[in-house]
Formats: sequence, structure tokens, C-alpha cells
Amino acid sequence: YGMNADIFNSDDTFRISEYYGTILNGIADDVDEYWDENGSKIEIDGRDISMLLLENDAEPRTYNKLKLSAFINKIVGPYGFKAKVNSKYDKVINKIVVEVGDSEWDCIFRETKKLGMWLWCEPDGTLVADVLNYGGAPAYKFSNDLSIKDAIRIKKFSKKKRGADIKDEVWVRGHGNKSFTAKYKDSDLTNKGYRRRMIIEDGEVKNIKDGQGKGKKLVQERKRGSFEIELNINGKYEVKTNKTAYVKDKVTKTDGVFFIVGVRDKKNDNIGHEKIIRLRSLWE
Repeated sequence: YGMNADIFNSDDTFRISEYYGTILNGIADDVDEYWDENGSKIEIDGRDISMLLLENDAEPRTYNKLKLSAFINKIVGPYGFKAKVNSKYDKVINKIVVEVGDSEWDCIFRETKKLGMWLWCEPDGTLVADVLNYGGAPAYKFSNDLSIKDAIRIKKFSKKKRGADIKDEVWVRGHGNKSFTAKYKDSDLTNKGYRRRMIIEDGEVKNIKDGQGKGKKLVQERKRGSFEIELNINGKYEVKTNKTAYVKDKVTKTDGVFFIVGVRDKKNDNIGHEKIIRLRSLWE
């Protein structure tokens, strides 16, 4: 009663940790204090420190002949947190145009994707630009099969299949010396019975080959999240994203290697400490 009243505020920085390290380094958005006949509580909602890049509009301007790492550091430097860019893919970009209305996250992420990388924030607040580790050896094993040696035991499992956003065929209308339409069809999806077409116009596509490449990329992007596994484990284990994991579930006959896209920690008096792991198919 009264012990922690009015000491937390919105925009406070905070850190949540376990014995193995930081789970979240972030900033409070909302703080609610309340009480009822069962007692008093304080509830803090917040996000990791990369939210500063989402909440701030970028200065509209053009940069020339700048490495991606230098561009990112120009943006994140004023906030005092660090960025880590894979040096193998850190190339000089001839021209970077920051448009009116771009958030600072938008402009960084756009240039990162152009160089074949992805952008995310580590739990400790480090901003990372790197390739996704699809080809890595499985860093974890999750299973309810006791014969799988050294596997982390699954306490709860779900498998979700979503088809609403999938397109098996994309037509791209481009403009070279004259207008043309490039067509790409995913044979695997078509053989599975999908009959869903998407038609777009892209003035930057100058030939059939580039148009088909654009179509293939759009088909792959629309698959993202169409198959997802969610499993619960004991919270004592440290599990990181951008790793692959071997999963075997006897009930749903799931058996394969998948990519970890999300890790959520849950801890309270009723369940103790749990981790909820989200995984997707490789290369999505």
C-alpha cells in the first residue's frame, strides 16, 4: 500500500532481466495505477528502444555515396544506442532519398532490404542489420518425444495454416521501350489448388526478366506467416530469434527444421515462468 505509488511515469526507461541476461531494454508508453478489493497494482506498457525510430519522422533529404552502416549511425546516433551491420553486406549506396512522411525506421529498413538484409532490435537494445540465418544448423531442439536426446520439452503446441493472403500468380506491368506484362506463376502453389492472381504496375521494371523476378518476390512475401508454429516451454531456457530449431511434435506429426521469428516471456504467480516460441518455415 503506497510503497511504489507515483514513482513510474510514461517515457521512463526500463530494463527487464533474467539470470541469463536482458529480456527487454525499453521505454514506457503508458503507466496505470489502480486498486480494488483484491489489492493495488501498477501496470506498465512499453516497447524496446527502437520505438524511438518508429515514433520520429526522418528529416527529408538526399544522401549520396554513403555506406549503409554510416547512414544508420547518422540516424540512431543521437539516441545513444548502438547498431551492428554485417560488414560482408555493408556496401556504399549511391543515392538514398528520404521522403516526407518516412519514419526513421522506414528509411533505414528500406535501404537494409535493398542490400539483402533484415532489420531488428536485440533484447539489449542493439539495432541489427544482417541476413536471416535460414541456413544455420539448428540451435535448439523442441519435442514431446522422450526419445529425442537433449530436446527442450514442449508444454503446449499449436500449428496454424493461413491462406487468405496467398497469391499463386502475379502479373507485373512494366515500361521499357514499350509497355509489357511479365507473368510469374508458382507451380507448387498452383499444384496445391490455389487460383489467386495479383496484377500490379511498376514503372521501375524495364524488362520481362525483372518483372518475373518482382512477381516471384511478391508471391514469396505473401506466403510470409501463412504457416506458423507456436509452442510453450519452461522459461528457464534462453532462446533467441534469427536461429533455426528442430521441432518434433507427436500429436500433430510435425517433424522438421523451422525458423524462430518471435520469443515471448510470461511470468506470474499462477504459471511461473514460460516462454512462447513462434516459428515459421525456412526461407519465408
